[in-house]
Amino acid sequence: MRALRQFISQPAISQPLIIFLAARLLLSALGAALWAMGIVPTTPSPVRPYHEMEPVVEGAAVWLLGVWQRFDVIHYTRIAAFGYHDVQLTVFYPLFPLLIRLAAPLVGGDVLLAALVVSNIACLLALIVFHRLLADEQFEAGASRRALMYLLMFPAGFFLLVPYTESLFLLLSLLCFREARRGRWGWAALAGLAASLTRFQGVALTAMLGLEILRQAQWKPSKAGWRLAFALAPIVGVAAFWGWRAWAGFPPLAELQSGIWRRVPALPWEGIFLNVERIFAGQARLIEYIDLPATLLMLGLGVVVLRRLPLGYGLYFWAVLLFNLSQYRVGDPLSGQARFALTLFPAFMVLAGVGRSAWLNRVILYLFTALWFFIAGAFVLWGFVG
Repeated sequence: MRALRQFISQPAISQPLIIFLAARLLLSALGAALWAMGIVPTTPSPVRPYHEMEPVVEGAAVWLLGVWQRFDVIHYTRIAAFGYHDVQLTVFYPLFPLLIRLAAPLVGGDVLLAALVVSNIACLLALIVFHRLLADEQFEAGASRRALMYLLMFPAGFFLLVPYTESLFLLLSLLCFREARRGRWGWAALAGLAASLTRFQGVALTAMLGLEILRQAQWKPSKAGWRLAFALAPIVGVAAFWGWRAWAGFPPLAELQSGIWRRVPALPWEGIFLNVERIFAGQARLIEYIDLPATLLMLGLGVVVLRRLPLGYGLYFWAVLLFNLSQYRVGDPLSGQARFALTLFPAFMVLAGVGRSAWLNRVILYLFTALWFFIAGAFVLWGFVG
């Protein structure tokens, strides 16, 4: 116990742990409060489909589990429980539901609880790795703390604490970065491979890995040699999943994305322009007034990332951001962009510098926290927020 207390008391562990626990308690309290008020819908319907999953709407488990049993959470638990038995589920990459399936026997076979456990462990580990990466990059303690708080309390930051892939993908991307910056190519490649089996955006790590290998080889490909092959690991992950889908006879991903999920390929600026048009036409939903500023904020911070952080961070940031913006959702063009921004961790590194001013730090945290509660509450009430 003494060794454990000493381990937890380290700033590299205690700071992320305190921030994580505070956010987790706030989110659970919000879910419990909304449930106690009797305003959370409990009856399945065409707009609240649970598919073949049993809704958690009774007992003490509701405020911890049932209030987060929404949208993609249901799809991931369906895959964990039954596999890719429904063709529409094959748009979801396999690592997250696989981890849920492996964790389920440890929690009595409850896939929803297992999903929550996996995502929360991934979130805590991501904060710890992020804190250590910031220390490696010579960030002082206050800036590191602000970066972690801005990330977790970003308006869509609650998605890191519910069973979505954001926390797992963030963890794997951070591990890939840290190991690459330290020249540990095998571990970096393994993390990159796992990231690309979590989300397609993992292929963006290929560019970062290639750049880091060349940088540490003094920009001489001949000196880098066979190590450049490590950079291909994220591509291998995506190719393996796509190859399995083709072998199994599933329709192309683009066909399912457009036909079922209403997401279509686009130039990176098209979704932004369409969102602006919808706002001026009075057609935008409330969440679109949040997705647009969140996207513009990321674009602005991306410029600062290029100027203030090593090139690998900027390469990763812009590759992922452009992947995210290279499609839009019909009727809600920037849907999900605030959530997708959570994996753009270099943005929160430079935002921590903005928050050096005490009053700016308060403005950022107060605004982020207010929107965090609003969006999380809407999610509990079955509002689609990305």
